[in-house]
Amino acid sequence: MICESCQKNTATVHLTEIVQKQKKELHLCEDCARDKGDSIVKGTFSVNEYLGNLADAAKKKAEKGGEKTRAKPAVEIGPCPACGLTFPDFKASGRLGCYNDYEHFKRELLPLLEKIHGATQHTGRVPSQVGTKMEKQKLLAILRKDLNQAIQREEYERAAELRDKIKNVEGP
Repeated sequence: MICESCQKNTATVHLTEIVQKQKKELHLCEDCARDKGDSIVKGTFSVNEYLGNLADAAKKKAEKGGEKTRAKPAVEIGPCPACGLTFPDFKASGRLGCYNDYEHFKRELLPLLEKIHGATQHTGRVPSQVGTKMEKQKLLAILRKDLNQAIQREEYERAAELRDKIKNVEGP
């Protein structure tokens, strides 16, 4: 594709703007994009600000829902015991401090993840080394759930079969 400005070089910068459901595309070479600079970019985009705004929106939504159901007001979570990161710090930086933060800030992060990704469960591809382990864990969870249900219904023969399957899946 040729640059729409100079009509000489190959376009390597592709900008798309959507205004009132109308899509406008601009294809420029690197030099023309650099020359146009600020006139092309109407505003800056900050991931940190975006995450902070999403967190605030999720919190407000939860608080509104709480008013309708007369639930307890949201309690502010303290800093992570492992790294000391606070949720306002995360909102400002857009980065978590350690792997413990996922669990420590779970209540605040789940609405964010759902808003960004549309779900809170990973459904994409998994590395092959991890995939077999995850499949084994899922199967074990299902078998254990079935085992508990069989015991509750006093289906002891079925429970014994499930126990043996669990032992086989777990291995020696």
